[in-house]
Formats: sequence, structure tokens, C-alpha cells
Amino acid sequence: MKNTTCFLLLLLFIGATLSAQTTTPARRPGEIIVQLQPGIQINAVVSELNRSTGIPFAVKQTLAADWHMYLLQYPETQDKSADGLLQILRKAKGIEQAQFNNKVDERNLEPNDTEWWRQGDMSFINAPEIWAATTGGLTPAGDTIVVAVLEKGALMTHPDLAPNRFWNWHEIPNNDVDDDGNGYIDDFGGWNPQTFADDLGTKGYHGTAVNGIIGARGNNQQGISGVNWYVKLLNVAGMDYESEIIQGYQYVGKMRKQYNQTNGAKGAFIVATNASFGFDDEFAEDHPVWCALYDSLGKLGVISVAATTNRNVDVEIVGDMPTTCTSEYLISVTNITKSGIKVPQSGFGSMSIDLAAPGTDTYSTFNSGGQNNDIPSYGIIGGCSAAAPHVAGGIALLYSLDCEPFTSDAVSNPVACARRVRDAILFSAEPNTSLSGITVTGGHLDLGNALAGVRELCKGAVVGPLDILEVRTMQGGSKFSVFFQTPIFQPYQFRVYNMLGQLMLEQEVVPAQFSENYIDFETNFWPAGVYVMSLGRGDVVNFRKFPKI
Repeated sequence: MKNTTCFLLLLLFIGATLSAQTTTPARRPGEIIVQLQPGIQINAVVSELNRSTGIPFAVKQTLAADWHMYLLQYPETQDKSADGLLQILRKAKGIEQAQFNNKVDERNLEPNDTEWWRQGDMSFINAPEIWAATTGGLTPAGDTIVVAVLEKGALMTHPDLAPNRFWNWHEIPNNDVDDDGNGYIDDFGGWNPQTFADDLGTKGYHGTAVNGIIGARGNNQQGISGVNWYVKLLNVAGMDYESEIIQGYQYVGKMRKQYNQTNGAKGAFIVATNASFGFDDEFAEDHPVWCALYDSLGKLGVISVAATTNRNVDVEIVGDMPTTCTSEYLISVTNITKSGIKVPQSGFGSMSIDLAAPGTDTYSTFNSGGQNNDIPSYGIIGGCSAAAPHVAGGIALLYSLDCEPFTSDAVSNPVACARRVRDAILFSAEPNTSLSGITVTGGHLDLGNALAGVRELCKGAVVGPLDILEVRTMQGGSKFSVFFQTPIFQPYQFRVYNMLGQLMLEQEVVPAQFSENYIDFETNFWPAGVYVMSLGRGDVVNFRKFPKI
């Protein structure tokens, strides 16, 4: 039995120590973001709030109409607690979730060592191995692959980025008309919710460097190569406050939704987003509207990638945003050196941080030039900000592999395809002792492994006799992943029994033809002991025992 008293004292000590270090994110006074329940009208909610609180709320902006998200404003005064008012809104009828409009920080560290092998990060993740098979650009079906990069701004005229900049060719620039009918006027070169235009935002080096890691044009006899040589980079600028982040993600969602609905005639085939920013010491429960975005994007076929904190902390104890959001469509990334060691100044979490990628001393596209920052150059960026875009670029690269069935349903069944690509990234992570037990996969990004995995899938390696191939434990033994193969792709029954023969779990599973097949289930409230799982169809059943500690 655990020593509960010592454990509680330890938690109190940790909490006391961290309380002196934590900071509350800056928020915009007098603003609250809400997500309404389906079918609820915002005007009715505002009227009821005004009546019940005596405070004149007003709708400042519709942030994401498709997802019922709005920005409310009110006159904030010192005699009324903002925290108390937020709690009132969270309990108000018709409001699903509510949070403050907080300002985010970029997640990079200033480099301290300029003597390095400039693109050792690409060799470390085995990018040259996958480049021999593909360098990005198009899916086998001919879809132009796009990654949306959410930043304060970037110098997209940089000669190593300009060839890969996304242009919305269905929009006529600067004619004050929404030519493509996506709800945005003149979004020819991206979108900036601060200016309601497609301008490049504040062109700091951070956004320029992140874009370069994902998709600097490769093999062009200048500068560097990004993870993905020919991917299109969609600039979503002006990411300062959460309201703008929501609007940025909403734009991404609109473009991918339009692409799906028109079978590629309009919109953009956005497969991934990258966010190299966030809040330290913040939990997902305090930012529910932001977290809800990732499921909404995932259902459209978009996998989101986020950088975790640049501090050596367990984010599940101290918090972090957005990497503690629980969406299955969000991949959270920490920082590892090019020699394979987790960077001390980087966050971790056995349930929240999925894997690592190289971030320290990453050489990428830069810009300088004083106020305008319009002089293209190259330099070093460090931290988790540089780690995350390696993963975003890798996701896009997998979509371009010459394995047509692997992504053939990307438009018709975007959820299944997005999960398949996500799994190819996560299940191919290279095991790493410095990450074991403190990340979900216990490993770091390896595109060579991912390539090998996809090739095996495309050979039909998932087809074979009915068999339970492997059982993996996670979350300290309370969650299991069961990997299996089947001879056909029709529904099977999966069941779990205790040793008394009592049925503990039953569900139907439909194997996917070009993906690793697995079943996740939790056993939080099951007693320790030996259990039996079965997978079968008709009279053909396969059994396997497994222990729960």
C-alpha cells in the first residue's frame, strides 16, 4: 500500500515550490469567450446574462459560427470579481463552455551555441531516408497538400519560403468580394483575424523559422531544406489572444470543410496545423473553448501539432496549454537534442506529451531589418517551438507517399485517414530511454520508421489469420491497446472477461484495410487480476490472457 501521507506532503511541497514560479497569462480585460450549446441563439444568452447579472454584456465578435463560439465584452470594474463572473457564465443556461481571452507566448529559447552541424536535425529524424521516396507536394490522388502555420507573422517573401506559400486561387485579391464563398473577403494569401485580411502579420523571426522547418523549398541550391520540400504553407497570422487563435483555427476549418464538400474544387487540403505557442501553468479545463477546436478540426481531417513548455516540468501536475488538451487529433511535442537526449528545459507528461522531435540549435529561415523585418536570412531557433514543426512537416510528408490506398479516403472519409496518418507517426516513434515513462510513446520522431510502416501497410501486411498480435499497457497499467489482424474487413466482436467468466467489456470493431488495427480500452475501476480478451466473428474466435496490476 502506498504511503499516502508522504505522497500528499510531496504534492504540497511541489505545489508550494511551483506557486512561486507560476504566472497567470495576460488576459484582455472585459472579454470572455463562450461556446454555446447547439441550437442556442447568442442574442438570447446575452439578454439573459444582462438580466441576471445586471452587467451589460454584448457580442463583440463571432469567432467561429460553425462551432458556436463568440467573444463577449463587458465593462470590467474592480468592484466585481472577473473570476466570479466567469463561473457564473460557465453555469449559465445555454453556455457549453466559457473562458477568458488570454494572450499566448511564443515558445522558443534563444540559442547559446552557434557551432553546430546545421541540419543535423533532419538526419536525426531520418528525413533523407523518406526523401528518397517522396519530397512532398501532392497526394497520389493529386491533392495539393497544405500545412496551416499559426503565428504572429512570418516573412513569406523569403526566397526559401515564397515558392511554397499557399495561394487561394479561387479568390481574386483586393476586390472586396468573397469570390470563393468561404465567408472571407480577399483571403488570397492566408488570413489575419486582427486585420480581416491576408497580410503577413508581425514578421518576427519566430514565424519565419517555424515555416522553414516545415517547408523551406528543398533542392533549390540555396539556404536549407524543410522537412517537406514542396508542401504549401498557409499563413494564419495575428495569433496574440485566444480569440484570434480560435478565429485562425476556424479559418483552417472553413477551408478544409469547403475542400471536402466540393471534392477539391474550392478550399484547401489542409492536413495539419502547427502551433508553437501556448501558456505555462495552465490546465485544459480552464481553456475548454480552445481545446474543443481540436476535435472539430479532426472531424474534418486535420491533425493539429503543438509545442509544449520550455521548462523541465510534468505538465500533468503544473499544467500547460494547449498540450494538456485531450483531443485524439492533437499531437503534443517536446524537445530532444540531435544526440538523442531529452532537453532538460522541456516539458513532459506520460498522458499529455506524445513524442519528442529535435528542437535545440535548429538552423532555419530567418528575417531581420529593424521595424519591417523584411530582410531574408538564416539563423538558429531553439526550444519546443522548433520541435513541433518537424512533426507537422512529417505528417504532410506521409500524405505524399506513393501508396494510394493509404490516403485514398482523405476527402471521402477524412477522420479515418487522419487517424491512420497520426498512428503512422506515433507508432513509428523511435524508442528512447530519456523519454520512456514521461511521454505517451516513449520515443522521438523517426520518418524512416514511418516510411517502413506505411510500406508494410500498403503491402497488405495487416491481412492475415485472425490473431491478437500485441497488448500494450499505458497510463500506469489502467489503459490497454490491443493490436490485431484479420483475414477480412467485416465487423468482429471484441470482449473481455474476468476469471469468473463475467463479461467486463463488449464492443464491435470494423478492421481498416490500410491501417494498423487496434482497440483502446480503460480499466480504471477494474480490480487487479488476470483477464481474458477475445476477438471473433461467428465460430472463429481468438483468445488471449492479460494481467491488470
